[in-house]
Amino acid sequence: MAGISFFQLVKTSWAIDLLLALSVFAVAVLIDRIWAYRGLRIDEKRLMERVRSAMKRGKSDEAIYMCESANNPLADVIKIGIEYRKLPVEDTAELVDGAMLRIKTILEKRLSILSTISFIAPLLGLLGTVLGIIRAFRDLAVSGSGGPSVVMMGVAEALVTTVLGILIAIPASIGYNFFINHIRTFMVRIEIAAKELLVFIDAIKRKGKEEGEKGKKVDLSDLLEEKLK
Repeated sequence: MAGISFFQLVKTSWAIDLLLALSVFAVAVLIDRIWAYRGLRIDEKRLMERVRSAMKRGKSDEAIYMCESANNPLADVIKIGIEYRKLPVEDTAELVDGAMLRIKTILEKRLSILSTISFIAPLLGLLGTVLGIIRAFRDLAVSGSGGPSVVMMGVAEALVTTVLGILIAIPASIGYNFFINHIRTFMVRIEIAAKELLVFIDAIKRKGKEEGEKGKKVDLSDLLEEKLK
């Protein structure tokens, strides 16, 4: 393939042009998602302890402010639960589930692009390979001779498109699976924190109800232990 530059191949092969465009899209999505997920780190245990402490003292507004200050999707879900704590627990749970679904949709934004690129890049590479081989045989037929220089451009195109397709698909596939697993883990953390909050809210409601009926203080810890049994 001496004397054939990569730029010459780009000029003669639309498959290579398309693969290069896909690589740009893949890199752009990877950078965008890395930037978007940078704020997902949060110590949910510490946040939940602070929220429970504030709600025990009847400072629900303080608990909401803590969630707003955290600036994190997990905290946003907890905030929804606190804001609608006075509704029946089942209704609060529905609202929390809705907030979780909305956050999951936002976090998965643009990941389908990576999935699509990882799937079609090798296919485009294979298509470019077939077209390159066809071109090589066509040039050979037109020239009427068997010299290697005649088929060199077509073979070069065939080899380069295969390599490009694989090189683009591998990082796109790795990035997609990494981000999906990252989101799945984060959503589990949100679900655990949300369930803990709902149990806590239900215990507070039962505490108020029993204190109203019995006319004496009720230990919230006992109600929580009973609920968790």
